[in-house]
Amino acid sequence: MSVEIGCLAHKKKVFTIDTYYLVDYENVGSNGLSGCKNMTASEHIIIFFTQNARKIDMAEIANHGAAELKMIEIPAGKQSADIHIGSYLGYLAGKSKCNIVIISNDTDFDNVIKFWKKELGISVSRKKKLQGTTVKKQSNAQVNAPTAKEVQIRSQFGQKFNKSPYIEKKEAIIALFLNAKDKQSLNTELTKLIPSSQIPALYKAFKEFIKNLPSTKSTSKVDKKKREAQFRTIYGQHFKNGIYKEKRDKIISILVNATTKQQVNNELCKIIPGANASKIIKQFQPLLKDLP
Repeated sequence: MSVEIGCLAHKKKVFTIDTYYLVDYENVGSNGLSGCKNMTASEHIIIFFTQNARKIDMAEIANHGAAELKMIEIPAGKQSADIHIGSYLGYLAGKSKCNIVIISNDTDFDNVIKFWKKELGISVSRKKKLQGTTVKKQSNAQVNAPTAKEVQIRSQFGQKFNKSPYIEKKEAIIALFLNAKDKQSLNTELTKLIPSSQIPALYKAFKEFIKNLPSTKSTSKVDKKKREAQFRTIYGQHFKNGIYKEKRDKIISILVNATTKQQVNNELCKIIPGANASKIIKQFQPLLKDLP
């Protein structure tokens, strides 16, 4: 929803008010999710479900336009959905100005809705399904359905990274994980968006989507063998005894395959003491200098 407000020099500035759809899935099932394909980036679908709920039809929600999709599992029990949705409604009402739509056939929500409207003038209502609550399609515009990969990434992002510094760069981060061609380029672009210390959490959450990416864009098998030979030559000259000898192959593998300096340090510290790891990194600095 957009609101136009007059400002200096008679210009108009458009502010977007977000709309949150709180779905009582145990009550409405997949039928309540129909009609979400035309939603915009200012709309958010939050599905509350229990282990006893009917199986969620991913095909039904895969095409949810540009809207954010978030799924929240709640304990099974009498009025569990009512309590959790009512609580979340209060959280949203206090967070910022927004529109809230409860998707449910349960008329018990109507008293909660009346309360919030009367006390704070909150824009809140109840619908039986998402269909008919979204903005109209742009004329002659065709909305492309997101892939299953995008649905999963957006869902996980909404659950785990709904805070600073991630939320401010949400769309850019999601785009990087959707279009990444290699791990090194992905890391380089992420460091332009958020502090490097915050990046490992993203890798952990989305590891299934990047595990098959090549380490670098242009490293061929020949280049990699040459690089490994360089590491082995230097390693043999400086690290011949003790723990260095015992862990030689694992250490060299880390040095050859790592895509960031931080990864080198983290992986080495898993198998040898920190002081030993620092000594190795210092010795191989000339070969590691190009890593982000």
